[in-house]
Amino acid sequence: MVSTKKLDSRIHKLIEGSVKNGHRGLVVLVGERSRDQVVIVHHLLSKAAVSARPSVLWCYKKELGFTTHKKKRLKMIKKKIKAGTLDPNTDDTFEMFISATEIRYLYYNESHNILGTTFGMCILQDFEAVTPNVLARTIETVQGGGLVVIMLNSVSDVKQLYDLQMDCHERFKTNAYQTVVPRFNKRFLLSLTDCASCIVLSDELEVLPFSTKVHGTTNAPSKTSNEEELSSLKLSLSESQPIGSVLNICKTLDQANALIKFVDVVSEKSLKSIITLTASRGRGKSAALGLAIATSVAFGYSNIFVTSPSPDNLKTLFEFVLKGFDVLGFTEHTDYEIIQSTTSGVKSVVRINIYRDHRQTIQYIKPDEAGKLLQAELLVIDEAGAIPLHLVKQMLGPYLVLLSSTVHGYEGTGRSLSLKLFEQLRIQSTKIGGVNLTELKLEEPIRYKEGDPVESWLNKLLCLDATQRIISGCPTPKQCSLYFVNKDILFSYHKASEAFLQRIMTLYVSSHYKNSPNDLQLLSDAPAHQLLVLLGPIDSASSQLPEVLCVLQICYEGQINQQIVMSQLEQGHRAAGDLIPWTVCQQFQDPNFGELSGVRIVRIATHPDFQSMGYGKHAMNLLTEYYRGNIATTETKQDPTLLAELGERPPESVDYIGVSYGVTAPLLRFWKKLNFQSVYLRQTPNDITGEHTCIMVQNWDQSWLTEYHTDFKFRLLNLLGYEFRKLPPQMILNLIMSSSNQNKSSDDSSTTFSDHISKYDFRRLKSYTDNLTDYHIILDLVPTISKLYFKGQLNLNLSPLQSSILLALGLQFRSIETTSQIFPDLESNQIMGIFKKIMKKTVLHMEGKLKADIKLDITTDPSKTPTLNSMGGTLQEELDKAESDFKKIHKENIEKVKSAITTEEGAEFSIEGKEFGEDVKLTGNTIISVKRTIVPEADKAKDKSAKKAKRKGEHPEKSKKKKPKA
Repeated sequence: MVSTKKLDSRIHKLIEGSVKNGHRGLVVLVGERSRDQVVIVHHLLSKAAVSARPSVLWCYKKELGFTTHKKKRLKMIKKKIKAGTLDPNTDDTFEMFISATEIRYLYYNESHNILGTTFGMCILQDFEAVTPNVLARTIETVQGGGLVVIMLNSVSDVKQLYDLQMDCHERFKTNAYQTVVPRFNKRFLLSLTDCASCIVLSDELEVLPFSTKVHGTTNAPSKTSNEEELSSLKLSLSESQPIGSVLNICKTLDQANALIKFVDVVSEKSLKSIITLTASRGRGKSAALGLAIATSVAFGYSNIFVTSPSPDNLKTLFEFVLKGFDVLGFTEHTDYEIIQSTTSGVKSVVRINIYRDHRQTIQYIKPDEAGKLLQAELLVIDEAGAIPLHLVKQMLGPYLVLLSSTVHGYEGTGRSLSLKLFEQLRIQSTKIGGVNLTELKLEEPIRYKEGDPVESWLNKLLCLDATQRIISGCPTPKQCSLYFVNKDILFSYHKASEAFLQRIMTLYVSSHYKNSPNDLQLLSDAPAHQLLVLLGPIDSASSQLPEVLCVLQICYEGQINQQIVMSQLEQGHRAAGDLIPWTVCQQFQDPNFGELSGVRIVRIATHPDFQSMGYGKHAMNLLTEYYRGNIATTETKQDPTLLAELGERPPESVDYIGVSYGVTAPLLRFWKKLNFQSVYLRQTPNDITGEHTCIMVQNWDQSWLTEYHTDFKFRLLNLLGYEFRKLPPQMILNLIMSSSNQNKSSDDSSTTFSDHISKYDFRRLKSYTDNLTDYHIILDLVPTISKLYFKGQLNLNLSPLQSSILLALGLQFRSIETTSQIFPDLESNQIMGIFKKIMKKTVLHMEGKLKADIKLDITTDPSKTPTLNSMGGTLQEELDKAESDFKKIHKENIEKVKSAITTEEGAEFSIEGKEFGEDVKLTGNTIISVKRTIVPEADKAKDKSAKKAKRKGEHPEKSKKKKPKA
């Protein structure tokens, strides 16, 4: 006979009260047999719930401990029967529970796929693999009246959680810091005592002492003023179609007002409107989007596109699209058809074709398929906070956009929308011709009733409801001091420390766009991480601490053995933690850097009301002075306190201070002002933000930093034509210029232009600057000139604008048209004019350099200077000697002519004296001129014939005449 045991009444009270109040309950099962008690808990929930049997979301790490396949389960039962280990009281009931219940099994690493879905019960198995992100995602899928069950199978006592090593702790360890203190688990356990709808049970369903505040109010809640206003709103619009019919589906007043506002924009059919819908989890965002899509179909929109991180996230959205169709009179198979697709084993709606009046389509696209939106009329982006920010920007276009996201950002990037994208949209909406921006917010919960204790507990545990506080007045930065925060006290769950923790996380959320609950566990448990806060003057008479103006989260890195570094580099691996040492060692192949001890700035957050007022810079200056040993230290206090001044603890030995961040223009300017130099820029952008990770190190006059920065600069210049081509040239210019030597170029005299630019190249440059050729003639020379300039081998003295244009054209290979898009204030012809000025400076510099080189060669190289010997006489003596030499040579030439004339060969050319006239007397050395006589053509012919006859000897009687002397 099976013995039965009466359940504690508090269990019934909790479950029944949660169902009637529309709130969620939290059940923690401790012990190895926790899985068997899940069946009983689900049975109690099914009895209390009026609706259908609650669906279950079962989350686990790797192994369930049982099979979900029916035939395999029967086979395992047969094996147990044969082995005699079958327990009919547990195995049969568990088999019935699995067979009769709708259960979705989910790995923890796939928890992002359940955003936007709803379940009646959530089971979290393998607690050591649970992270704060997973906790927030899974718990928020449970509807009001449902239960969250956490199974602690690996512990037999709740207090063992204090020492339970979580899976994430391995990632928190570094080479120098191996001891992890699980402060987050302790805080999690202590927080359960404050949850009014939480009960902690053993695996025998005995209530443990942690359940001190369990209550279950069975009185049905009265109708609120919002519900009455919603009813009157539905009644007043009942005659207006299509909004009147769709409005009846809305559950809250916020949801109804958001739908009405959306219908107003849809009816205008403006193609440059953006509606943003933000809310916490469980406020009905997906349902409102579904109803809005159904309404837009009724208004005649034809091409409607929907996107989200996964089609599984759109289950609720498409469910309410179909509900809207039902109230609008649409019939499936007659007016529309549904097309489903199977992804990760789950059927999801990916397309709805409507053909009632004309062809209309509701199509799901992936976030990276922005090219399919050319014909879009309406784009709906659900859970936009889980989509990389740059993909969201790419999808915005000349069509109506409805964008929704969770503001508390447990997806990891929810704040990036409100802090970055929304701010840009607000600026655009103020410009002429900009977008029409409408911001909507849902505050009233719809998945569960208002005042849900589990929501309050989760928000407090993970600091999700951190809101910006208003500060009256602020001190000057010099009046503020920097304090170390004791993490043991901060995460002790004391009332005062919790208030201070909430203030710190408020600063994180309101001033930084990348936040997730996992950051809280990293801060609490990671042994190498420390927290510092910048506070104003502390009033000893006041019982409260001053407002936190700035928060610094740092991490100690380095001190890695050289042999370990070399071994990891040879294998191509890198250990967890020590971000800067491993990255630098891998990039520069320098194992010595890992031995250095450094501090990495993980995060710096300043109150948004006091940004750009010097608080962050002052905090960093104090931190630098502290680690450089410039702050005197006093004796350490005996009793630990929450805050400790810098002088109350000795500084660790540190060789450098570095930072790793997603590079943006404002952040780069901030770190450059603090004398940081860049040593690494990741080529692939971040998957979440689309930004390139940059590592910078503060300049303490280290010789290795100068070498690293120079090498980084040359590598970056060679990579600008690839992934870095999309970066703004102004940002790249700021990266490659060191803070101490911003614009200096050192002409290397050993480098000649002939090594890079030939004489023909120089002629082309000269021709272009003289306006004789087009710029395409010299386009091939621009990359060479750019590299020479940015490597410091060409001192052109360019302005920042000219340098940016030269970099964009020469190293990023941009055209004149695309370059003008980067500089919106400049037209293409202005860009061309600036480019020509750069080329003129280049030609002038080259000419000057060539002249200087020639002059330098003449004055410094003796081998290239001609030797000048003395003539040994006066100028007159030299002239007399030259005259005598000339006369001697002339006389010799005359003698040669005379001898040539007196020979027989020259006799035929002799002339008689009478031919010159009887007056002329010829002497030996007389030079005469013969007067030319013009002879008629007939006489010329006779003379020719006479000469021929003479040569043939026809007149032998003619005697030879005496040859005249020349």
